[in-house]
Amino acid sequence: MKIEGFIKYLNDPKQLNRLYQEQGLNTESEALLIYMREALSLESEIAIFEIEETEDDLFFEKGGMNYIQFFPIDYAVELIESDLNLKGKGFSDQEIAERLLEYRIKDA
Repeated sequence: MKIEGFIKYLNDPKQLNRLYQEQGLNTESEALLIYMREALSLESEIAIFEIEETEDDLFFEKGGMNYIQFFPIDYAVELIESDLNLKGKGFSDQEIAERLLEYRIKDA
């Protein structure tokens, strides 16, 4: 899944919890992190890892694949809802994904 497809989960806690269950993620983890495979790009596939697995490293390798940390999930939700004020404003998932990526590259 690409970040644009993940926005619906970030905007809906129920869908996000279902995704956690489907992927077998430990919701008791200190943090769940969004990583992008190979590059910070709208075209990159994303993966979610528990912080205990990645040790919060900016760059992480698993199964011969390289990942770059995008954001902790909780922080991405906070950015959408308050810091960037994108939720409920009529922005498309594509526009939200683009703004998050721009924020990550320029500001974070």
